[in-house]
Amino acid sequence: MPKKLIKTSVVFILIVAMIFAGYKWWSGNNSSNKTLAQTSSIARVTRGDLEVILKGSGTLQPNDQATINLKVEGTVKRVYFQEGSTVKKGDLLYELEDPQLEISLQKAQLAVAQAKMNLNEALKQRGKSIIYAPESGVVKSVNVKPGDTVSQGTVLATTLNENKTRVRAPFNSAQLKSIKLGQKAEVLFLDSLYSVEGNVTKIDSVATPTATGARYYYVTVEIDGNYYVEGINRLTQVYIITANGKEQGLEQVPVEPLDAVEIKPEISSTIKEVYIDEGDTVKKGQKLFSLDEEDIESNIEKQQLALQQAELDLESRLKDRENLMVYAPIDGTITEQNVREGDLIKLSTSSSSSSEPAAIIVDYSKMQVVLSIDELDINKVELGMPVKITSDAVPGEVFEGKVEKIADEGKSQNNVATFDVTVTMDKNPKLKAGMTVDAELTVAKKQNVLMLPIAAIQQQNGKSYVIPVRKDNPTTQDNTGRNSNGGNGSNGNNNNNYNNNRSNGNRRFSMNMIEVQTGISNDDYIEIVSGLNEGDMVLVPTSSSTSNGFGNRQGGPPMGPMIIDRRSRG
Repeated sequence: MPKKLIKTSVVFILIVAMIFAGYKWWSGNNSSNKTLAQTSSIARVTRGDLEVILKGSGTLQPNDQATINLKVEGTVKRVYFQEGSTVKKGDLLYELEDPQLEISLQKAQLAVAQAKMNLNEALKQRGKSIIYAPESGVVKSVNVKPGDTVSQGTVLATTLNENKTRVRAPFNSAQLKSIKLGQKAEVLFLDSLYSVEGNVTKIDSVATPTATGARYYYVTVEIDGNYYVEGINRLTQVYIITANGKEQGLEQVPVEPLDAVEIKPEISSTIKEVYIDEGDTVKKGQKLFSLDEEDIESNIEKQQLALQQAELDLESRLKDRENLMVYAPIDGTITEQNVREGDLIKLSTSSSSSSEPAAIIVDYSKMQVVLSIDELDINKVELGMPVKITSDAVPGEVFEGKVEKIADEGKSQNNVATFDVTVTMDKNPKLKAGMTVDAELTVAKKQNVLMLPIAAIQQQNGKSYVIPVRKDNPTTQDNTGRNSNGGNGSNGNNNNNYNNNRSNGNRRFSMNMIEVQTGISNDDYIEIVSGLNEGDMVLVPTSSSTSNGFGNRQGGPPMGPMIIDRRSRG
């Protein structure tokens, strides 16, 4: 066969194959378009009003309710209101009395006063950890060592001032009238007739009876110098120099050494250091002992705690006294009254109040209902938002309320969270506590906006798209429910018109989706902000087109406000 004929045959076969492939492609594409057309309806972009409404139901309750419990024991002295009475917040309801409580209160007050005194004494102990010699003298005894625990008043050591001597001379009551502390005195030693000067340091206020029945008052005179000789009775005659002259002692008296000085701590503590030994001579103000300062601080803390406890006890007693007067905590009506004058109130052993309430006060000035709002919708609810309330018990009437409170924390059940929203309304005689009511909250509303059935919107990567419909014959009647005056259709048969005209061959569907900007939406319709114009038509995928990736809900043009009937899940 000639080569030219072979080449011609090959070219012919290739042309046939390309024509066949092209036909198959056109046939399949046309079939796909036909399938899309057969499984979709058409919706027109319309203009109207769009609303988003949340609905819920609940039981009407009083705006407020207070249970009155008596918190102290006692006898009911006065009852000022009866069941059914209307009261104001702060009104005195009951007056109780308890004499034992007053006694307990006085004891608590005394305990606080004593605790304050103890704390002040403990605070004064700061700086008293060093013990000094009160007088010069010789250490006669040391009774403690480091580490010993001593209490206030324990004798730690004794000292004796050997550079002073004293005499104690008796006088009668008449003489005593002119004798004063600090007056000069003359002491005459009878064994040498040598006299020395001294000073009156003590005057007994209590008389000492003698064997003859006389009553003497002894006056102590101290003289400088050690005139005492142990084992020798040196007698003296004492003269007190007064403003009226010399008063002579009634008897001759011996010279005595001064009393030993006892060294005692002013606080209870532990001996830390001892600085003296027996026989040492010490000067006035010399350091003798040191005490542990930690013990002092510990004692202060102990007294502080004791004061706090005493103050708490007093506060509790004062509170009990306040609780003898019982006041209304809210405005309202007394719906239950359980006490009478003369009743003896005993507290329950399991609580700090009586076993049953004394009264119940209910505020009916306003009513409230608590709605459970889904977590997807709670952010649409705002305080003060108006609420429409209806009840089957009052058919045909709508009552007004407002959002009073929105719960901060939700309640989760079956992985769904709901939030309590409290709606309040003014009291209406037609609505009673305990009635079931329905509530509607308009959470979004726009007028004269472009909208489409929400089923026409396709979501991809967070963006919204629609499939537009392109007209091949602009003169063809569209049958989309537009009436003669250009308004929206007045019935719900538009979808049927769309379905009947989708295969008439007058339109061709574009497979190219276009992006649109959307606004508010409810379960049926969505606002079109941009991307489409009024009158534009788009495909609305039905259930049979689900396999092609489209929605399965039909839609038609809205008529009037559209709502979402979203009852809360519970």
